Amino acid sequence: MNKPMKKNLLLIMMLCSYVFGFAQKDYKLVEQSPKDKPSWLVKGKPAGTLMVQANKVSTLEEAQDMVLTSLLNDIASSVAVQVTGEIVNDVDWTTVGDKEVYIQKVKNNTTTKIAKMPALQGVSLSKAEVYWERYTNKKTKETCYDYYILYPFSDFELQELIDQYNAQEKALNDKIDKFRDDLANISDIGIMLQNITDMKAMIKELADDDVKINKLKNNVSIYEKAIDEIYIDVLDNTSGKLVIRLMYDEKVMKTKTLPQLKSGCARDFTKKHDGDEIILTFNTFDCYEQDDNYVEVRFTFGKKKIVKKINIKL
Repeated sequence: MNKPMKKNLLLIMMLCSYVFGFAQKDYKLVEQSPKDKPSWLVKGKPAGTLMVQANKVSTLEEAQDMVLTSLLNDIASSVAVQVTGEIVNDVDWTTVGDKEVYIQKVKNNTTTKIAKMPALQGVSLSKAEVYWERYTNKKTKETCYDYYILYPFSDFELQELIDQYNAQEKALNDKIDKFRDDLANISDIGIMLQNITDMKAMIKELADDDVKINKLKNNVSIYEKAIDEIYIDVLDNTSGKLVIRLMYDEKVMKTKTLPQLKSGCARDFTKKHDGDEIILTFNTFDCYEQDDNYVEVRFTFGKKKIVKKINIKL
């Protein structure tokens, strides 16, 4: 380190010490949990531990809540640092703008996600060494606390969390891939629609910069395109009766939905499922040869409408 840098660092350290000392002059120490500060607070924390503190907090309960939140965030950050590199490997950097800002955003969002993992719900202050000091503000006479904890957190525990996070992410990616791979074998429109709903719900749960969002959006587009290509196939057209089915890419599609029917002359419609087929019956008393005699068949699946105008036989 060169002399100017050393000089600047020394000035910063002196300034911090001065500010801290000046702030402490406003408070009187009136109680400590043990009479002597623990060595880890004086000499520094040992390896395989995390130290967290909360200063000048109104109550012990509030201090405990604050250090527990900070502890969870520190643990999550430790994991996020290790996994962020793998996450951004798949990023198309031409689409994200500032690389450093993006990486930091990914790390922050990953930290938030990790903090919600079930494995971290077992983190408790009961596993920590605790030291606190109670102060009285000399001017206001109000009481406050400085609260410190030393929490055991080994490299082994860190790796366990990394492995759990990676397993969780792999399960999500496998689920996304399964949506895509299953489409070729789906013959039920209801399942297609449910898969679209499930994928859109997953998108809402993910952070904006999660690379899985693009995979999900691509899957949704593939599904919606498939639904767009479903068509009505007429199997039978006789007087007062139509037999139809829904098709996609030479495959018969099942649906629990019955169509809406409209006609300029046909009346008294009935409709029912018969296996994969749908039987429509009606009377043609008001239909005449010289007229445009048709039945319009309309299915609605979400925002998609499948419509076919069928010229009926009298």
